[in-house]
Amino acid sequence: ERAQREALAVARLDHPAIVALYDAGEEDGARYVVSELVQGRTLARLEADGELSDRDVVRIGLALADALAHAHERGVVHRDVKPQNVIVPDRPLSGRGAAKLTDFGVAHLADEALTGTGDVVGTLAYMAPEQAAGEPVDDRTDLYSLALVLYEALAGANPVRAGNPAATARRLGKVLRPLGRARADLPEELCDAVDRALLPDPNRRGELEDLAEALAGALPELEDDGGLIAPHPVERAWRGPISPGLLRLAAGA
Repeated sequence: ERAQREALAVARLDHPAIVALYDAGEEDGARYVVSELVQGRTLARLEADGELSDRDVVRIGLALADALAHAHERGVVHRDVKPQNVIVPDRPLSGRGAAKLTDFGVAHLADEALTGTGDVVGTLAYMAPEQAAGEPVDDRTDLYSLALVLYEALAGANPVRAGNPAATARRLGKVLRPLGRARADLPEELCDAVDRALLPDPNRRGELEDLAEALAGALPELEDDGGLIAPHPVERAWRGPISPGLLRLAAGA
């Protein structure tokens, strides 16, 4: 079922920050998928090795926001955005491909009833509260997970994860510790945008574009010592405040 769901989801997508799917089928009772080979390391591995600068993290965030916007426009909600499902290529072809989102095996398709309300799939420590409760998911579910991934990469800890699954579950649905308390040196607008995207109520999280705009606006203020990630196109276009129109223009460059 996961192989079928991944094939159906990724077949709709064509984006430099999403691992491409080339083929899918079934042979001798086993389903298979053939995907793009990406030489690189996961975001989880790079975090553990301490190799990312703050600007690297935001560049990765912009690539993932761009990828998720592409997926959402085509009726695909990933539902399992986490550091282990983000690959950072050793040699990205462009700033838009600075990171690649993979594993659409539990994706929700807007026009396919592959899972029903009440099913809980994904990874507990990165789930939005409504997802953990088995309620319907939408674009805002992925927005929450992306913000949590960025919070962890910038602060060095996931504010939801606790010592065991039961303790982690008890933190779901609660207002989390503000990012600014863990990293007072980060731009206030960036911290506010991440905190807003992590609100328990989906109706108060804003849109993916709001988070992307804050990420782009924060880039010039972040340190890049030892950075590994190629500059995002928006950095070359930056001459002042980042508007949504400029962000879309840079993303399409």
